[in-house]
Amino acid sequence: MEEIMLKNGVTMSVEDRTAVLTGDLYQVHLVFTTSVALGEGDAELRGFCGEDRAQIVRELKRPAVHERDLEEVRAGMRESFLATNLPYLENPEFPGRMKDKLLRDFQEEEEKRNRAHG
Repeated sequence: MEEIMLKNGVTMSVEDRTAVLTGDLYQVHLVFTTSVALGEGDAELRGFCGEDRAQIVRELKRPAVHERDLEEVRAGMRESFLATNLPYLENPEFPGRMKDKLLRDFQEEEEKRNRAHG
């Protein structure tokens, strides 16, 4: 696993879960986890997350990659994802925006569950 630490406190980890499908065919499977530390003012979000970091997980998959193309495809997927997302993640305001978005998402899910059960 690779970890990329950004100046604004965001951590991006890249995990390779590539697997053999059959013979010399692979499914390239990369998992990108973006996480930020939760502070004292994030008690409600911590209640939803259950830990000291909030995270967003994105998975990229490409099936049926021939073994001869495996490294090139894997590197291309990684580089494309990072080139697209790192400029946004490096923004000093990103950690706060991420926390706000996650909190809203958790609250909406909780409201949906409450309506469905009651």
